[in-house]
Amino acid sequence: MLSVEVCENARLSRDARFDGKFFTAVLTTGIFCRPVCPARPPKPENVKYYESAELAQQSGFRPCKRCFPQLAPNLPLPRKIKQITQAYYENNYSLQSCSQQLDISERQIRRLFIQYYGLPPSEFFHQQRLLLAHKLLISTPLSITNVAFAAGFNSIRRFNEVILQAYQTTPSDIRGNKVTSSDSQVTILLPYKAPFDWPLMLSFFRSRKMSNIEDISTEHYFRTIELDDCRGWIKVTHHKKKNALNLTVKLTDYSYLHQIIVRVRRMFDLDADMQIVHQHLMKHSKLASVIENFPGLRLPGCWDIFEFSIRAILGQQISVKGATTLAQRIAEKYGENIAELEQPANIKTSKYFPKIDALMAVDYQDIGLTRSRIATLQTWVSFFKENESIFAKGLTIEELEAALTKLKGIGPWTVNYIGMRGLSDPDAFPSADLGIIKALTIDDIKPKNKDILALAETWRPWRAYAAIYLWQSLQLTTENNIKTDIKE
Repeated sequence: MLSVEVCENARLSRDARFDGKFFTAVLTTGIFCRPVCPARPPKPENVKYYESAELAQQSGFRPCKRCFPQLAPNLPLPRKIKQITQAYYENNYSLQSCSQQLDISERQIRRLFIQYYGLPPSEFFHQQRLLLAHKLLISTPLSITNVAFAAGFNSIRRFNEVILQAYQTTPSDIRGNKVTSSDSQVTILLPYKAPFDWPLMLSFFRSRKMSNIEDISTEHYFRTIELDDCRGWIKVTHHKKKNALNLTVKLTDYSYLHQIIVRVRRMFDLDADMQIVHQHLMKHSKLASVIENFPGLRLPGCWDIFEFSIRAILGQQISVKGATTLAQRIAEKYGENIAELEQPANIKTSKYFPKIDALMAVDYQDIGLTRSRIATLQTWVSFFKENESIFAKGLTIEELEAALTKLKGIGPWTVNYIGMRGLSDPDAFPSADLGIIKALTIDDIKPKNKDILALAETWRPWRAYAAIYLWQSLQLTTENNIKTDIKE
């Protein structure tokens, strides 16, 4: 926790750099605020500082209606906490299932949460559900029934009781005069801490677009999604004024909404604190040059780990364009049609990416794959079906590499690329990548892999960011060469 003096100075100056790092509870009004709250600052003797919105709310304070604490940017979480949180939402709010998936005891999870948040996990997640429900009520036209299910409540009756107990009012009163929509489409604000280069992020995804599943322009990212029996789509745009993305979602089952929010935040790397990453990597001249020119460059993730693992295997030793074409052919041949799913105007996707069972025992004929690549895919799909939990256990990239490279056709590059973008592991590093080798080549002398790994040791625990910066440095070099040619 920051010192009281630091919090006091940040609060009084409304310093946006501290937004999300602490929350101010006002003893006289019973509300809690962000450091950037536009309201007149209360006297120092009338405030108390909390590390998280969940802890402030659990202590009996209500969210401010002017600065909306539930809209503050998230802070980077310790690796283990992040894995527990993700597993919790992907296991239908079951701490027991989360514990089994991660292979750690519930007692250990409890100890970690009390140490980090000052709350046991059950209470922390309860407060998170309340904050999400409050956010959806005040910022979306989603029906109260769908808000309840989206926030993880199994019944409307229980939802009403909990809201009344926490906020001393009803969901309808919190919503006020906002119009409720019968449409199952909803837009949610996903804040982040600047800098964030939205055009550059879209450019990265656009060069890898599967047009039967994704639609990516210079302003939006759109794709079809399927989670268990829930189907729908997501569309992501940048807010015109705020440091936030607009996530528009259309689903057949809104109980999956929180899980989708977590996935999208990870996909676009919204919880990173780039200042910390930059400070660590600026010591290397090539990385420093990229950071200076592209300070908002972040680590692109993925929507689904299985889908991405297939794409990573397809990308072995061929171009991005070639791998994307192959992935699109697989989706076209084995993916299900989106049928009657209503899409936004001018968007015409047609498929969901095939699930694991859809790719079991298929021959991949007429896709354009070599026999060895077909064999690798068949081996991989069978392995993934039997060992899917290995990706949720929180293994280090070294442990994951040791486990997966036992499979024929899966090498260190594939594992690290899956770790880097599929699992959003900030320390994964595909050292044998041709782009990385090219970026580190000096006077036409290519570095050896052992030398690249030795250099990358100084970049831990942010080696994945170093990799994306090295890739970007190639474009920067090309642009500089073009400028030089023009001058000459």
